[in-house]
Amino acid sequence: YPGNPNGSACGLAGLCSEDGRVTIMMPHPERVVLRSQLSFAPTGTSSVTPWMGLFDNAWRFVTGH
Repeated sequence: YPGNPNGSACGLAGLCSEDGRVTIMMPHPERVVLRSQLSFAPTGTSSVTPWMGLFDNAWRFVTGH
């Protein structure tokens, strides 16, 4: 890939609001929530990746838990 394959200004891939309540990402974390979706994962690790935490936290925030 070239140095900046998506053509974004300064090669940005994500932004977060100052208060941390809004995160905008160019990558697709939903495509790597399962260990089987990774090109490499150490043996003996969980079936989900740390990216699942992003969705768990969003769910907790939306449902008020």
